[in-house]
Amino acid sequence: MNRLLTALSIFASLGCKADSPPTPGTVFEFDSIEPSANLTRTPCFDDFTCSRLKVPLDYSNRSLGTTSIAFIKLAGKNATVESPSIVLIPGGPGGSGVDLLLRYRTSAGQIFGEQYNFVSFDPRGVNNSGLVLDCFSGNTEARLAFTRLRSTGVTNVSSKTLEEQYYSSSIYGEWCNDAVEKGSPYGYYVTTPAVAHDLLTFIEAEAEFAGQPTSDSKLWCYGISYGTVIGTTFASMFPDRVGRMILDYPLDAEQYYDNDFRDNVDQMDEAMEAFSSLCHVTGPENCSFWGLTPANITARMDGIINQLWDRPVPVSGIQNRGLPTLVTYSDLKALFIKALYTPLATFPLMADILLQVELGNWSALAGMFDGLGTITTDANRVIWCADSYRRNKLTTIEEFRSYAQYTASKSKYVGDIVPIFVEIILLGRPTSFPILFASNTIDPISPLKSARKMSSRFPGSVLLLQEAAGHTVGNQRASDCYLGHVQEYLQGLVPQSNITCPQQYIPFIDGGL
Repeated sequence: MNRLLTALSIFASLGCKADSPPTPGTVFEFDSIEPSANLTRTPCFDDFTCSRLKVPLDYSNRSLGTTSIAFIKLAGKNATVESPSIVLIPGGPGGSGVDLLLRYRTSAGQIFGEQYNFVSFDPRGVNNSGLVLDCFSGNTEARLAFTRLRSTGVTNVSSKTLEEQYYSSSIYGEWCNDAVEKGSPYGYYVTTPAVAHDLLTFIEAEAEFAGQPTSDSKLWCYGISYGTVIGTTFASMFPDRVGRMILDYPLDAEQYYDNDFRDNVDQMDEAMEAFSSLCHVTGPENCSFWGLTPANITARMDGIINQLWDRPVPVSGIQNRGLPTLVTYSDLKALFIKALYTPLATFPLMADILLQVELGNWSALAGMFDGLGTITTDANRVIWCADSYRRNKLTTIEEFRSYAQYTASKSKYVGDIVPIFVEIILLGRPTSFPILFASNTIDPISPLKSARKMSSRFPGSVLLLQEAAGHTVGNQRASDCYLGHVQEYLQGLVPQSNITCPQQYIPFIDGGL
C-alpha cells in the first residue's frame, strides 16, 4: 500500500528518479547576476557557475534591444577549460535546463563521460531567462477560473465536453493575446529559431572566453523531446556549426511547427500492449495484475474501462473519514497516460492500482485526473503558438473535433485524453558532423516514425534505437549498449549504419520505487 500512497506524487513529476536537488541553503538567484555579452560567470549552487548571457531580442533588428538567457555550467571531473561543453537542451516547450542540470548533476558525467563540461540553460521566456510570460498578468483568480472551466474530463466527441474544452481554450487565447499586446509586447520573440540563434551566440561567447576563434566554435549538445526541435532547428540554420549533436526521442519538427500532432498517438496502444506482455512474462511474484495470458490482462483492463465508461463510482470516504469523491473514466485515462511516460518506474504502480480497483478499492484511482493538463506556466503555450504562427491546424471547432475523433480512433486507451494537451520546414542540408538521433522502439509520445523522418532530413545522420517502451532516456535507465554508442559518438566514432540495442531492463523487475 505504501507504493499506492506515493503513486500520485511520483506520477505528478512525469519523470524518473533523479539526483537530489540542491539543499535550500545553496539556492542562488539569477537576478543578482548582471547580464553580459562576454559570458561572465559567477559561482553558484556550490559546484556550478552561472551566467546571464545578453542576446538581441530580434536578431534581424538589433535596435529593438536585448534580453538575457540564464546559463549554468558544471565542470566534468576530468575536464579542463578547453574541454568541449555538452549543452543539455531541455524539453517542453517551457522546460528549465537549469533545473535539469541541477537534478542530474552526477548522472551527466556517468552518461557522457567526465572529460566533458556540462552546460544547460533556460530558453527565452522560461524560468530564469528574460521575457516573462504571464497570460493572466498576475490575476490568480482569473487563472483559477479558467482552470475550472477547462477541467471537464477527457475529450468526448459525443458530449458537450469537447465544445467546453475548445471554447474555454479560446478564453485562454484571448487572455494571452491581451497580455502580449499590452503587458508583454516582447512575447513575440520567444520562438524556437530565436533560441537556436541564442545557442550560436553562446558557443561564440564561450569560444571568446577561452581565447579561441569564434568562427570555429561548434555546438556539442544533447537534446530531449522538444529539445530535439531546438537541435534540428539549429542544424538547419547553422549546419556548419554542429560539433556533436545527440537528439534523443525526437519530435517531428515539421509537425511541431505546423501544430499538428496526429502522429503522436501512433504507438500509445503499442506501449499499453507492452504493459500486458511484460506483466505476464515477469510472473505473479513481480506483477500484481498478472494474468494467465497477456490477452487476459488486456481484457481485465478493458473491463475496468467499460465499467467507468457507463458510470462513475462514488467513494464516500466514510471508513477513514476522508473526503467524498467520484472516481471517473477520466481518472483511469489519466492513470494510463501518466504511466506511458515512464514505464520502467510506473508500470508496477499501475499494476497495483488496477489490482486494487479490480478488488473493489476504487479509491486507489481517486483524484488521478486532478491537475492533469493544468497550465501552471504559460511559456509552453506561448512558445508553441509563436512557433506555429499562421500555421495552426486547430483554429476551429470542426478542426478540433476532427483531431479528437482521429486520436480516439487511433488509441482506445489514451486517444480521448490526448486532445487536452494540444491546443518552418526543415532544410535537408548536411551538417559539419553527422547528427545522432536516438529513440526507444516504442515511444508513446514521439513515435519511432518521427525519429526516422528527422534522420532522413539530415544526410549522414544515424539512428540509435533502444528496445524499450517509454519517452526519453531521462525517464528510464539507458542500456549499456546505448551509453557505449553515445560515448563513442562523442569521441568522433560515427556508426556506419543504424543500431538497435537490446532491452536490458524490465519494468516489473528493475523498475518501481
